[in-house]
Amino acid sequence: MDANKDAKVSAREHAAGAKQMFETMDANKDGKVTAAEMDAAYQRITGRKAAKSDMSAAEKIKVVDTNGDGVLTAEEHAAGSRTMFEKMDTNKDDFLTKDELAAGHARMLKKSSC
Repeated sequence: MDANKDAKVSAREHAAGAKQMFETMDANKDGKVTAAEMDAAYQRITGRKAAKSDMSAAEKIKVVDTNGDGVLTAEEHAAGSRTMFEKMDTNKDDFLTKDELAAGHARMLKKSSC
């Protein structure tokens, strides 16, 4: 995501990376991502297989699926990405360091223990 190689990710870089991720997941190019499409793209995007402790694709979609239809639109994904950026930017400097990215993704992608 760090397009300018300054060792931090700006909100603009994060949004561009999220858009690219959405486009990768949207296999049939209909502007929507289903849980099946997200599952199919997971290993290509992350470089690893999903662990049992990771949220399922359906659970990830549910977090940002504002209309509750079980499908992720580009708009919902972009809004969710903005929210994720804001939560991960723990020092509120409008940039994400490698540590903030790693900690934020780990925290948000693990199943709730509740």
